[in-house]
Amino acid sequence: MTAPAPGDVPVLQTASSLVVLAADTYSSLQALPFGGGASAPAPLRDLLATALDSLATARTDLSTATRRAGGRVQTGADPRYAPVVEQALPTVRGPGDVVGLALTLEDVLAQTLVRDVVDLSTPDVRRTVAGHAAAAARRKAVLLTLQALLSTGRSELVASPPDLQALPPAAGTVGFPDVLFPTEKASPATEGALR
Repeated sequence: MTAPAPGDVPVLQTASSLVVLAADTYSSLQALPFGGGASAPAPLRDLLATALDSLATARTDLSTATRRAGGRVQTGADPRYAPVVEQALPTVRGPGDVVGLALTLEDVLAQTLVRDVVDLSTPDVRRTVAGHAAAAARRKAVLLTLQALLSTGRSELVASPPDLQALPPAAGTVGFPDVLFPTEKASPATEGALR
């Protein structure tokens, strides 16, 4: 197994900063009655719980790769998006707001990790980051679907298992709006790097 190159460190630290922010935000959202509490739609509650487990694994994997590349582990939240979350959290008033904030973070995280894969030096680290990019993209797809269902005003559509007969026709495709995965919102490699 080849060790990552020192040039990978800022990329890994920035990815870590986005993962830290997403995990911290999901913990906050999960504490809300309509995020992870009893009044939250079950699919949203499940997504937040599963995402926290997945983000914990991503954090460990990125920390390990950063250390192997000779860098310090990033434990702070992304400096560009942390203020966005700080401003948004007090305005979260229902499941739609939870989904909207989570979607913002997952979109940036997925796009950043997708872009990072090509910038990393070793196949092992690229494979690891690609796996976490795929997980973030899956969460984004689910969030897009939840957002579309919640926007109908019919909260009963957000159920597990769903009533397939009642779902709007776009429910099966809204989670996959892009033919090619975009990266224009990807955070620059140095955004969350330690100095």
